[in-house]
Amino acid sequence: MNLKTLSYNLMDNLKVGFIGFGNMGRAIASGLLRKKLLSKEDILVSVKSSQHKEKLQKEGFNVLSPQEVVDKSSVVFLAVKPFAVKEVLNLIKDKFNSEKLLITVVAGLPISLYEKILGEEKKIVRTMPNVNVAVGRGLWGVSYNANIGEEDKTLVKKLLEATGKVFEIDESLMDAFTALAGSGPAFVAEIIDAFALAGVKLGFSRKQALEIAMETFRGTITYLQKKNIHPLQFRDTITSPAGTTIYGISKLNSLGIKGGLIEVIEEAYKRSKELGK
Repeated sequence: MNLKTLSYNLMDNLKVGFIGFGNMGRAIASGLLRKKLLSKEDILVSVKSSQHKEKLQKEGFNVLSPQEVVDKSSVVFLAVKPFAVKEVLNLIKDKFNSEKLLITVVAGLPISLYEKILGEEKKIVRTMPNVNVAVGRGLWGVSYNANIGEEDKTLVKKLLEATGKVFEIDESLMDAFTALAGSGPAFVAEIIDAFALAGVKLGFSRKQALEIAMETFRGTITYLQKKNIHPLQFRDTITSPAGTTIYGISKLNSLGIKGGLIEVIEEAYKRSKELGK
């Protein structure tokens, strides 16, 4: 069976619901609309604020109660704050049958919690997106419960790939993914800022230094991807004997920068595990 054809067949007459429509919910919906996978008529939304509801209605979205969203949708994205999850699940559990798909983007809560309230026979997908989904270059860590079949996985990937790259991972790795990919963009931003500050110290304007730093990162990533080489192999191609690069790398190593960055990721991982308890 052709998976591409299958995924498009699964999109036919598909209604996708969102319970919660903050930055993440909107980013997902915007990606689906931008890729023309769905129209606004296919998207059903539930929000608590009456002001938010009015705004979304003016934008052309169908705004309903949580129960109505679940009743009318085949796939439901749960995008509320962690403290609100149990309340929402208890509201929708009578409408959520075993044919529907729940995709949760709530951080820190295990699949077992959803199964306990909705029922162990229900289809649950736990995800961890990062902020870059807002610009279509996000990362998704995705874990499935035992009720998710291959067609379900194809559909889930089709929906999520509208905003980024999907990594199917064991749920035990979700905290690690949160640290590496979820918090990662903030760490990368700090490193880019350090490069820019170095540029300012050496005489560039703040604007020019930041642009140089960002283009250096962008160009390096593009090179690594296009050439399909390991970062250290790339490093060796521009590290000449007694040159500027090897002197800089020597200082980087003596300062323990690489080990420090590993510890940064590990600290974020530990905190993610603490929050999930």
